Amino acid sequence: MRKIKKLFEKVKIFFRQKILRFVHFAECNWKDTGKLLYWITLLLCSFSTGLMSGTFMRPAWAGVLLVSILTFFVLIPVLWLLKRIVRLALRNGITELLSWILLCLLCVSLLEEEYIALAICLSLAAALFFKSLWGIIHNKVRTKAIFITTTLTGLFIAAVVVLLFSDGFEDTYIEKYLELAYAEDMTKQDTLTKRDTLTKQEEAEFQTALENGPYTVSTVTYGTTGEEDLASDTVDISGFASNEGIIGFLKEKYQGYSLKETPLAGIIWYPEEIDNCPTLFIIHGNHNWITDSYLGYEYLGTYLASHGYVVVSVDENACNGLSGENDGRAVLLLENMRQVKKYNSQEESPLYEKMDYDNLALAGHSRGGEAITEACLFNELTHYPDNGNHTFYWDFSIKSLIAIAPVCGQYQPSDREVELSDVNYMVIHGANDQDVSTFMGMSQYENITFTGEEDGIKTALYVAGLNHGQFNSLWGKYDSSEPMNRMLNVENFLSQQEQQNIAKIFIRTFLDKTLKNSDSELTELLTDYGKYQSVLPQTLYVQSYDTADALTLCDFEEDVRLETGSLAGVSIWAKNVDSWREEELSFSNGESRENYAVILKWESKDEAQITFSLESEVGNAGSLRFDIMDMQEEFEEEEAELLEAEIILTDTEGNSARVQAGDYAALYPAFPVRLEKLQYMFGGVEYKHQFQTVSVPFTDFVGVDVTKLKKITLQFPQEEGKVAIDNVKLAP
Repeated sequence: MRKIKKLFEKVKIFFRQKILRFVHFAECNWKDTGKLLYWITLLLCSFSTGLMSGTFMRPAWAGVLLVSILTFFVLIPVLWLLKRIVRLALRNGITELLSWILLCLLCVSLLEEEYIALAICLSLAAALFFKSLWGIIHNKVRTKAIFITTTLTGLFIAAVVVLLFSDGFEDTYIEKYLELAYAEDMTKQDTLTKRDTLTKQEEAEFQTALENGPYTVSTVTYGTTGEEDLASDTVDISGFASNEGIIGFLKEKYQGYSLKETPLAGIIWYPEEIDNCPTLFIIHGNHNWITDSYLGYEYLGTYLASHGYVVVSVDENACNGLSGENDGRAVLLLENMRQVKKYNSQEESPLYEKMDYDNLALAGHSRGGEAITEACLFNELTHYPDNGNHTFYWDFSIKSLIAIAPVCGQYQPSDREVELSDVNYMVIHGANDQDVSTFMGMSQYENITFTGEEDGIKTALYVAGLNHGQFNSLWGKYDSSEPMNRMLNVENFLSQQEQQNIAKIFIRTFLDKTLKNSDSELTELLTDYGKYQSVLPQTLYVQSYDTADALTLCDFEEDVRLETGSLAGVSIWAKNVDSWREEELSFSNGESRENYAVILKWESKDEAQITFSLESEVGNAGSLRFDIMDMQEEFEEEEAELLEAEIILTDTEGNSARVQAGDYAALYPAFPVRLEKLQYMFGGVEYKHQFQTVSVPFTDFVGVDVTKLKKITLQFPQEEGKVAIDNVKLAP
């Protein structure tokens, strides 16, 4: 016992000596050196607050300066008071500790909680740097330790600053996947058909289609300030949205109106030479309410107007800066549609009979992409679902919806999903969207259905290298506010012009198809982007689509019976798999996609299969269509391969024929997306999965009587894999 006690005393003395030496060492180098740390921390925090809040004022630089100065002079007494309180409690000075805590919180907010250890290290390095610098300059300390500390921490901080102000790192998976698709095309050169390639004339026609059309474009503005070309009314949307707190108060003071008197305002592009044009209303999403976001779609308005459309961009800034307000956005849109309809019927108006109100489409970006579906729903209702005291009476002829990087589910009528039928729907989303980081619009895509009583199409396009903001010319390439956006990786984006060109050509093609009933060569863009791969901006595209005339064999939504399909008489079985089950799919962040599919998982030398057996004849069906998605994750980019799948048809006579799914669409692996710079440095990655629709004409199955089709088999030659299959259909 005595030996243990002596040993304990020796250990205690040893550590006491070491601590005293460290304290002496620290006092020699950094005693009374916290002043620079204190003032620099105050300035950094004040400026960061100015960047986050001051840009809501106009001009922005003045707002940043004002908020920074106010924050600086608020922090001084706050820190002084905290210091006094802690000093009374602990009986010693604690200015440096408070300064470091404040600096640490700033670093955590910059790097986010996921990298809290790095944030603490950065704040410690910054604290040591400023203390050492003060020790050298003010206290005249000249030790090796303080010079080494200043140099090392200074280099570390400089590296972080360079990282913050650089665009980041370039993705390599896009080039890798394109090489895989190109290599596969080279192996099937002898079997390429007309649908796989473009002639020189078709390439020239595509490039011409991207240019403005033959009509002269004019613009007209409308609003309530008296400065617009046309005067408008106001509308009360306070029953659907509300400005709350000090921010709401300041917003109303800045804008000069409350939600009870929201102005109907916007800008309209129209072709001078023609009347009775199909009309598109477009609304923006949430952004700084000092930015005139509705003006950011001039590229689209001018382009479409030159091709014979009237385009109305609605100012929805009244709803910006709020939450749970998308129903308010929808009501504001519908009221603007009513206002613009008045201009269409007034002989003195420059818009007299310019618009065909029997032929309308809605487009929305971000929150606007959700709001247009709610506007379409409200347009069909007589009462507001969440308060029947609000009556609706619009009844416009809305034929098509276009959602651009939309959110989904922020507003749910009576806590239900927005379900629509017999309306055409297009959704476009970028894999590098750093605001809406998952393809949320696919949840709404699944809630668009067709009765088959009239023509209809829905189509989804997922594109690598597109972000959220560049769809609006005023939002830019950073999808969050300063200074947090400095950690976003923007090096791998397509240019704003390329991103907007993708939006222009796909949106115009969709409108030509659904509003003008035009079946031009470009119509294939909606179902087979691959034909135009060589003339589209070079990146990865994944496309899903469905049409009202398709017959559903299996969509896996009806029940939990694995062995039966959606159509009576369809049975299903799998072979050479470790497991197969119907499963509700999730996005990369774990949120539900509101969609069920069958999942096959296998690790076997025998080829995995899933078979769909039919009891009745297929009639006049002309093609097989299904959605497929590679679910594999945790792979190295160098080892990535395109998914291989064979499609085998068997008739009642036992005859069979097979084709390769890869001949009709590129089946890419999951996209290993990195949205933040630190993900490149620390190996973080999000695997983005998206369904690719494969459509195969029955004429390509030689030797099979498709009128007597018995079995459809999907077979996978890889020794291991995991795939999702959905929406197995027959189409004319």
